[in-house]
Amino acid sequence: MIPEDPANPASEIHSKANENSAWHRPLLPLVFAFIAGILWGRCVHIPHAAPAAWIVAAACLVWLGRSFYLRKTSSAAPFFLLFFLGWMAIYPKVYPAFPPEPVRPFLDGPSATISGIVCEPPVHQGFRTRLILTGLLLHQGKKTEQETASLPGRIQLTVYGDAPEILAGFRVSFNRPIRSIRNFNNPGGFDYRQFMAWRSVWGTAWDKGNRIGVEAPGGKSAQPVSYFVSNARMSIDQSIDSVTDGDSRAVLSALVVGKRDHITGELRESFSRAGVSHLLAISGLHVGTVATLCFLLLRAILGRIEFLLRRALVKKTGALLSICFVICYGMMAGMSPSTQRAVIMIVILLAAFLLNRPYNPANTLAAAALGILTVYPHSLFDISFQLSFAAVSAIFIGLYLFPSAGVRHGETKMKSVLRIITGFVMISVFAIIGTMPLVAHYFNQVSILGIGANLILVPLVGFVVVPLGLVSALFHCLIEPVGRIGFMAADILLRGAIGIVEKIAALPFGAWKTVTPSAIEITCIYALLIAVPVLIRIKTGRSDRFSDAIAATGSQQHIHDRTFAPFLPAWALRTIAAIAALILVADIGYWTHRRFYNTNLVVTHLDVGQGNAALVELPRGKTMLIDGGGFSDNSSFDVGEMIVAPYLWRNKIASVDKVVLSHPHSDHLNGLLYILEHFPVGKVITTHFPSDTRNYERFLELIAEKEIPHPDFADTGFPLSKNGWVMDILYPDKNRLPESAPANLNNGSIVLRLEYGNTSFLFPGDVEREAEAELVALAGEKIRSDILLSPHHGSDTSSTPDFLDAARPETVIVSARAGRFDFPSESVIERYEERGYAVYTTEKDGAVRILVKKNREMRRVIPTIRP
Repeated sequence: MIPEDPANPASEIHSKANENSAWHRPLLPLVFAFIAGILWGRCVHIPHAAPAAWIVAAACLVWLGRSFYLRKTSSAAPFFLLFFLGWMAIYPKVYPAFPPEPVRPFLDGPSATISGIVCEPPVHQGFRTRLILTGLLLHQGKKTEQETASLPGRIQLTVYGDAPEILAGFRVSFNRPIRSIRNFNNPGGFDYRQFMAWRSVWGTAWDKGNRIGVEAPGGKSAQPVSYFVSNARMSIDQSIDSVTDGDSRAVLSALVVGKRDHITGELRESFSRAGVSHLLAISGLHVGTVATLCFLLLRAILGRIEFLLRRALVKKTGALLSICFVICYGMMAGMSPSTQRAVIMIVILLAAFLLNRPYNPANTLAAAALGILTVYPHSLFDISFQLSFAAVSAIFIGLYLFPSAGVRHGETKMKSVLRIITGFVMISVFAIIGTMPLVAHYFNQVSILGIGANLILVPLVGFVVVPLGLVSALFHCLIEPVGRIGFMAADILLRGAIGIVEKIAALPFGAWKTVTPSAIEITCIYALLIAVPVLIRIKTGRSDRFSDAIAATGSQQHIHDRTFAPFLPAWALRTIAAIAALILVADIGYWTHRRFYNTNLVVTHLDVGQGNAALVELPRGKTMLIDGGGFSDNSSFDVGEMIVAPYLWRNKIASVDKVVLSHPHSDHLNGLLYILEHFPVGKVITTHFPSDTRNYERFLELIAEKEIPHPDFADTGFPLSKNGWVMDILYPDKNRLPESAPANLNNGSIVLRLEYGNTSFLFPGDVEREAEAELVALAGEKIRSDILLSPHHGSDTSSTPDFLDAARPETVIVSARAGRFDFPSESVIERYEERGYAVYTTEKDGAVRILVKKNREMRRVIPTIRP
């Protein structure tokens, strides 16, 4: 190491190199402090902390101002200031007075006439359209000024069926009750209520399209900018729709105007398996292409203007106008988090060129993150934000660690081309590696062929289809027939690209399904991904910044190109890597023991709304899923995809040994479809009573496609006994099963009993009075159980006194949610309480877990929502 001597040129190089190191770039540590404040505010609830935090932030600001005034360096004040500002930015969103006091009297009450302005582009989902309304007015009685009340915040209105044309800026009126927002309360599950609170949405409503009123904005002076943007987007989208169809139409609309409403789940899954799902979201690739094309085109046009040539303003004017085009494109694309990040970075790059300032990628990325988080602090927890910044950060760090791309002076054209191709492949590799932990966390899938797919599809889509689509959109506004021809050409190219995607996705080894890594696991993985390559670079000596050869050149640029300045010293990186590795090893050991060597039995009654879904984790790793919940229509909400499967993956369950369908009603069946399609299943057990619903047909199709054993009811192998547990089917009688299904399928439900240690469980499905009487006569004392799943969701058609007297449970679990069926019945709950049962309902208590420890002969009932 060369000592810092002012008279020594090498010391000057050393000082300048330190100034250029990543750690000394001013925005990076400040952004980290701001993010730390947001995380603190999200994770730590300190009641009434806002005033104190603002006082501390003000003190930090005064401290910082005093340091500037006295010309003293204060390194701590900015960090504390940004930390508390981040805390205060997220505090109102995490712990709001929610819903607002003025709207509470109108929640979950009778219908009311309400109108509001559409503040976001409508989202079309098949037969329904979702609208976010603000500027809410409650109309009482006659529509006079005195009888109209203003409501704060926003509501979400879902319009079913054919609806009139609606754009952002339109006022929509309807007469329906407003419902409060509810969660499915399962451990680690998605917090929908918090998600809506971040968007300031405090209620939901629905109505039919032919019953709502729609009013366009008044004169041009009264029309908001969002109206003109939405109108332009809709016009271009309609032009695309007129000359294209199918998947290519959906993708082209997503690439040009950012509308992904028409992208089907199957197409999205294909892009995800191929590792190119980022092409469907307008991000840096698309915005960078627009900026490059605009700049080159404008430079060619402006180069013919003598006034600009004489003053050497051609490039700067082109950059300034390109900024305008980039911002317009971002608005046209809907300004998603990935679009926001890309627009901010491109604008900063072009602004640096205008101001003759050097462009620093790390500072630019930090500025983009700080800008977005300042306005939308909850974006830190948004999937698009995390994936976007993880990908770009990985590319920057990877290229900084392994600089090999770019054309070098004196190289042959062939070597230059190979080097550029290598750089492109490296960028794809870094982006895939950088986002892989997050993709596994959110999508439970890792693409194996993503590098090859990106090598083919990114040039085709990013450098050909996107420019062609944007030029066609421009011509659509000028000469519409020419624009349509361009869209048709883009459609032809996209059909070929989608064909490639589908072929890659169809390969069985193209992608792996994964369990969900936890936040701690993701943090450790990223720590290792950063620290290990840096330590390898240091170990190989390629990061020696101040070798004699470099010092002799006296070239600061050479130092910047050939050296790596780590964020932390080597000893700190080694410590971080060691701690992360130890945590991961301990974590793997914990989950291995819990999944495959644990002697406890755990039964979890999931909160699936109106329906049943119970996961049984048997000792030594075997699992059974009894029913899967479900709504009447999976296209509106798939319980299997959104609730059951995520819970399995979060608990590191990648396969299910047995699936039991008590009876083929939608609130028990529909959630199982996703499980059969995406999980290895050992055996399916049903009564084989038929149902004429399409979802039951799909259930049987999946069993046949996946070749899952589905034995006759008489050959299921019950009773079963292993590792201390005993399981048996008590009803229907396997030896006297009727040839045809009962008139009421509820009375054909499988009734299953499980016993482990001194604890027994009874899962009676939806049996009603008649079946309960038969069950008592058939099984007698066998139905005696400690934990009872309430028959038929606590309906008054079940839980007869004779049945309860025979079962004599200590605890009853009611899996239901109040709705049009009005479950559970108040009379049944009173019947339970009169007998002294401990009653848990998934609506009030969330998912209920029962942990049984055989060796200690004890059990614990653990509700998700605790008093």
